[in-house]
Amino acid sequence: MVIMLFVLSVFTGCSSTEKTASSDASKNESGNKPVQLKYWVPFSGGDGDFMKAMVAEFNKTNSDIQVEMLNLKWEEYYTKLRTAVASKQAPDVAVAHTSKLGELAPSNLIAELDQIAPNAGIEWDSFNQNILNATVFEGKHMAIPLDTHAMIMFYNKKILGDAGLLDGDGNPDFKPGADGFIDFLKQVKEKAPADVMPFVGTSNGNVPFWMWWSLYSQMDGKLLSEDGKKAAFNNEKGKEALQFISDLVHKDGLWPKNVKNGGEIFAAGKGAVNFNGVWSTGTFEKNQGLDFGVMTIPQLYDHEATWGDSHTLVLPVQKEDDPKRQEAAAVFANWLAENGAMWAKAGHVPSKTEVIESEEFKSLEYRSEYVEVVDQVNFMPNSDKLFPIGDILRANFDLVMNGQASVEEAINKAEKEVNDLLSK
Repeated sequence: MVIMLFVLSVFTGCSSTEKTASSDASKNESGNKPVQLKYWVPFSGGDGDFMKAMVAEFNKTNSDIQVEMLNLKWEEYYTKLRTAVASKQAPDVAVAHTSKLGELAPSNLIAELDQIAPNAGIEWDSFNQNILNATVFEGKHMAIPLDTHAMIMFYNKKILGDAGLLDGDGNPDFKPGADGFIDFLKQVKEKAPADVMPFVGTSNGNVPFWMWWSLYSQMDGKLLSEDGKKAAFNNEKGKEALQFISDLVHKDGLWPKNVKNGGEIFAAGKGAVNFNGVWSTGTFEKNQGLDFGVMTIPQLYDHEATWGDSHTLVLPVQKEDDPKRQEAAAVFANWLAENGAMWAKAGHVPSKTEVIESEEFKSLEYRSEYVEVVDQVNFMPNSDKLFPIGDILRANFDLVMNGQASVEEAINKAEKEVNDLLSK
């Protein structure tokens, strides 16, 4: 009995010690409890691991603020974010794409930041202005940019080198303009092994849409009218951009039909050129046997431009405003942007100029080869219907890619459907 009482007292003492330690750990160096923030992200891919590491580093180095991250599936993310705000259970800070701000800002789902920014140490002029401007609505800052992620060009150095299609610096050697690029791909087809695809990209969905917007943007094409109430892409420029893509498949046979995953084919060393997002950099560089290079999308028309979007940090509207929590959330968001070199490991280009110019960023292989996209990205216009507009264009461009419609038919059909959508 005495022994049992002794053992019980030992375990009770351990339990008491653990509770005290836990209680002490919940306080910062000043003896106060840190602000606890809820943070939502939609990173289903590998970049989720990079963001998890960033949050862990922030928590380790900031005793006054502690962040709990919740990673939600992309397909459900914005629906759940809207529901959370409506039910007064929103996270303190959340990732939002620039292309989604046109829905979130006018619906009063996110807080305006200009009153919060000064106390949080946010300096708007420290961000790349092209990225920042896309987050401003009616003169108000609605989001803190984290990055830009754009469509760029990957190329297989071995395939092009063996075909004699690299210049003295190891870059693809082709003449300017659309014709020069087509001629270059034709040479790849002629000189490379028969099982190599000159150009490879996923045939349906985002890739043709992003390519079209990139080429159309190089001709200063507009998606919508100035008032945002009408489609503005049914014109010679819009058709020319889509015809170029169609010809790669149907006329010149340079882009095979029905490619399910262009990135996988390129990673396997069976594609010479791949148009893809910057996030593919992190995937391709893990493949030890893949000798590849990277560059911005070639200028095929009037000037350099490409499709792109950005991850931003927003402060969802809460049940009751809490200035202390909002300031803490803005401090955390700004810290993520300031430590963008960590995020760049996922392939994204940081939003802050000083990060891009830092040795930490420059030491990362490949990233400096396409860093110019920060100024080349042509963000789509702010519209609360931008995502369904994109769905319409993707569906109609797929008809062209699959040989089910001509460029003229697809553009006409897309224009009608977009105008019907905007009239509602």
